[in-house]
Amino acid sequence: MAQTQYDVGIIGGGIVGCTMLFELTRQGYSCIMMEKNQYIMSEASAGNSGMLHTGFDAPLNSLEQHCIKSGHKGMFDVINKFNIPHKTCGTVLVAWTEKQNEIIPELRQKAHEAGILDVDFMSVSELYKKEPFLRQGAHGTLFVPGETIVDSNLLGLCCAHHATLQGAKILTNCEVLGFKDRTLNTSCGPISPAVTINCAGLYGDLVDNLAGLNTFSIKPRRGQYCVFGKNLNLVNSIIMPVPTEKTKGVGVFNSVYNNLVIGPTAEDVPSRTRPPLCDPKTHNYLTQTGRWIIPELNSFHPVGQYTGIRPATQFKDYQIRTYPQLGWITVGGIRSTGVSASLGTGQYISEKLQSDMSLELNRGMAKNINELHWEVGNNNNSSIIIEGCHYKVPHPIFQYGHQNVESKL
Repeated sequence: MAQTQYDVGIIGGGIVGCTMLFELTRQGYSCIMMEKNQYIMSEASAGNSGMLHTGFDAPLNSLEQHCIKSGHKGMFDVINKFNIPHKTCGTVLVAWTEKQNEIIPELRQKAHEAGILDVDFMSVSELYKKEPFLRQGAHGTLFVPGETIVDSNLLGLCCAHHATLQGAKILTNCEVLGFKDRTLNTSCGPISPAVTINCAGLYGDLVDNLAGLNTFSIKPRRGQYCVFGKNLNLVNSIIMPVPTEKTKGVGVFNSVYNNLVIGPTAEDVPSRTRPPLCDPKTHNYLTQTGRWIIPELNSFHPVGQYTGIRPATQFKDYQIRTYPQLGWITVGGIRSTGVSASLGTGQYISEKLQSDMSLELNRGMAKNINELHWEVGNNNNSSIIIEGCHYKVPHPIFQYGHQNVESKL
């Protein structure tokens, strides 16, 4: 017997799925989320940088830019209510060559056209006053003050927990195997929501195929990271190079737990599976790159590493489409800005449920966001307790952040 009491069924329990569950439940929809892994916030969401971007360099007039901007302010309301560690430290884009410096004015103009007007030039002297340990030789800088570091894994877990407090249901170890006549065939039995939302991330194209859809292909892109110890006090901002068409580049930043992190790389790979460790050659490259950018790092050794896989596609924008005749919405190709755009994406889909899918609310909106309190699990550094409920935290940034490992040589 199919479960039919839900307005919305969400496939995928990553940051996009968890935030979608939070937002749609709060809007008044009854929701169920299906995650094929044992734990939510696994896969791509367990190997990202943990940053909230402003969208200053997203494609102009894109869905990506719209979702980042529309959800930006509300995201901080959520973060504060859930007591999520975060810090708005800003990003400095450093031009190391004159050719890169020529791109800086274009990036500023693009940011201003997008309405992000606080992005501005920073003189080289101001740069070194702000970042005294940065290697000498910078040609120019663009400062993006609104960029923020955050524990994105904890954010997703709290969003999911908040949704359950408002009646949402989460099924783990629940793989979607088929779709016919608005009914999902899953490893937990048939589920028939009024509307299905595909937030399957790295497997989004394959899940779309179950509904007979084939509009994009996931092109897995691996990012590798090198982690140094805590409280090195060597950087004050997120230090990034001038971005390219393909990637924001390898940067240096402090995590919310004050580990210094180098990364990510951007490598097109065939596998959608996230390896737990960097390959030795890349780990050495990241270590040396970090030491080139911050020479004082030569006095420290890395304490760890991790990798992530991003669900890139052949397109430069998010792949969000509605199929009213199927009762299906695709939310695919949410790349490296998934954390930043997640709340705005949920708000965008909420609008589409009414305008495109004609799905009426069965209860009023829960205007208030409940304050949540969490603590690190008693037995290890990879779990949390949110008001008595235990959750696995698979992200290495959280795990390294709750270890005391010396990085000094």
